[in-house]
Amino acid sequence: MSDAFSRISSQVIDAGLCTHCGTCVGLSGGTLQMRSTPDGPLPAATPGKQPRLDQMAYEACPGKGIHYPTAWRDLFGKHPQNWLIGCYQRLFVGYSLVPEIRRRGASGGVITQTLIYLLEKGLVDGAVVLCQGRPKPWRAEPIIAQSVKEVRAASQSVYVPAPVNTILADMETFDGRLAYVGLPDQVAALRQLQKLGHRGASKVDYVLGPYVGTSMYFGAVESYLRSNGIDDLNEIIELRYREGEWPGYLQIRTRSGLVLRARKFYYNYLIPFYITQSSLLAVDFTNELTDVSVGDAWHPRYEKQGGGFSVVVARSKKGESLLASMQQDGALTLEEIALAEALSMHAHMFDFKKRGAFIRQSWRNGRGRRVPDYGYRPMSIPFSRRVVELGIAFVFGICRTRFARKMVELVPLSLIGFSFDVLRRAWKKASQPAKRKGMNDVSFEIVT
Repeated sequence: MSDAFSRISSQVIDAGLCTHCGTCVGLSGGTLQMRSTPDGPLPAATPGKQPRLDQMAYEACPGKGIHYPTAWRDLFGKHPQNWLIGCYQRLFVGYSLVPEIRRRGASGGVITQTLIYLLEKGLVDGAVVLCQGRPKPWRAEPIIAQSVKEVRAASQSVYVPAPVNTILADMETFDGRLAYVGLPDQVAALRQLQKLGHRGASKVDYVLGPYVGTSMYFGAVESYLRSNGIDDLNEIIELRYREGEWPGYLQIRTRSGLVLRARKFYYNYLIPFYITQSSLLAVDFTNELTDVSVGDAWHPRYEKQGGGFSVVVARSKKGESLLASMQQDGALTLEEIALAEALSMHAHMFDFKKRGAFIRQSWRNGRGRRVPDYGYRPMSIPFSRRVVELGIAFVFGICRTRFARKMVELVPLSLIGFSFDVLRRAWKKASQPAKRKGMNDVSFEIVT
């Protein structure tokens, strides 16, 4: 076993910190592969091969943590003015002006539209995207899309871990310039590789990514299927996580002709039962190392209109210029918004990541377990907020038990989904005072 993989194994995989990004596999020259487990896809030695990794793989591994203050300086030449949302040039709400792209996207179709624009203008030759339904209907794999058709096929979000960076070897041999779409941990690894001079990563000219609050292990999908009497994954012919009119619904089509649908806020009942460990420990919600990041525009004004609206963060000057060109050419509609509005759209998740994650890390560290090092932390967190976190930890702890997971499968979706949505709203309202306390003026300090 190579020294680099030995360190990743002991400090990340065995420690339960793997983010399932696939970076080490993509750098291994085929000596590693992702192995499916109940705790998500994990790197393992390819049968008959000795793992081969150099130090670059360890340095780029986001599971051990990425020093964000350094990464911000490297990318943007500064630290954020607001550490909740990260560095940015301008903030917008917008959507694709192509109705079909807007409808098929997770929210406003902004990422899909941007990739198509980059390809059609010849600004890139390919785009690294995650394509749902490959190699099997319930799986997703990364591809280098080189046509509008391929980009459209890769629209929407995937809410279970999918190791995008296994494609690094293909990026290295690709003839041309690239755009790249990834989750925060995958983007952080890519940025480290760019800094270290990796040939494939250095071909990426534009980095895009979605906001990411929570992700679920694939066991969530399996549980939902079992609750509907389906035990065999081979019954699935199509799986879409955000189908239909925004905010969309989980949709699964089966060979028997059955179509299962669950509204987004209904199938979220599975989150406390199957939330990933990396979701609980990660602090980057808005994909802070991208050129452009995109999330749902959760605001009554937009939700009442329907159709799909995205909050769009132009982080780099390159990203800002790209968005301006797209708006001028009629590809996107963008309305600039103030920071306060952007923060209010996801106030709950900013708290979950920028304070909750650090509380969870401190508890884990207190038990003698490894935690990722992100290079900064809140200077103070109110006691009342820590009490709220105890409640969250209690609920998650109960829900993750085998008994609770089994019991929830016996409850009809119409009841469990509706009940979860009601309880979610009640909990947010009850915990709001503690979560909002000090949130607007929370300060952070760099940890060296």
